[in-house]
Amino acid sequence: MAICQTDNSKLFGRAIVLEVADGCADTVPLESEWKALAAGTSKGFDFSPNTVTSDADDTKGYVENIVTNSDFTISFEGEVRKNDKLDQYGIGNFIKYYNTEIKAARQPTLWVRMEYGPVTFVGYMVITALSSDGGTNDIVTFTTEFKVADADTVQVNDTTDDVPVASVTVTPATSTGAVGATVQLTANVLPSDATNKAGVWSSSDATKATVNASGLVSRVAVGTATITFTTTDGGKTGTSAITITA
Repeated sequence: MAICQTDNSKLFGRAIVLEVADGCADTVPLESEWKALAAGTSKGFDFSPNTVTSDADDTKGYVENIVTNSDFTISFEGEVRKNDKLDQYGIGNFIKYYNTEIKAARQPTLWVRMEYGPVTFVGYMVITALSSDGGTNDIVTFTTEFKVADADTVQVNDTTDDVPVASVTVTPATSTGAVGATVQLTANVLPSDATNKAGVWSSSDATKATVNASGLVSRVAVGTATITFTTTDGGKTGTSAITITA
């Protein structure tokens, strides 16, 4: 039976992405701190210009208007699953953060980044809507909305091209331990601003050592095994040599 690689990009909302990052308005997040909010189904923005009739109306028949300010809003709809993916901020964490800030009488604010075709919106924003609707199964929909919390942080930038993965290393590179012990491995993808840092963990000998989706190695039996991380972008690999003792 053939075991083929499956593209889950649509299932997990990779085409509908809104990213958030913790922090304060005075410090722009590092690239590594941005995470997708959740599996998305739709996104949008609304500048909502506030206008008044201009006093400069020259009586040519059409009323002339001027924009006084803009009530900029970013909206996002997604899907709630039983468990958030490891590379997501996660709707569970999002809801808990909102509740914590409200109970502490603070504004629930986050850095928000949303790509919209040729431009990308970035800004420090406050959560102004958060609700969920759906049936009784594991997947229900949620809706959230963000408005500007700090006007100085709002940017509309040209969307940059994807940054490809150049290489990956795994730390620790070697590890020795007894049967039953575990070790957490970390995949270090370069460059640090690579667009897609995702990948798959595998073991050369699962009878000696196994590895889960987050890089946690479990020692099964005496011997050795090589744990490999293979990047989704470019198929770059990094390895760690695992030794299992009695």
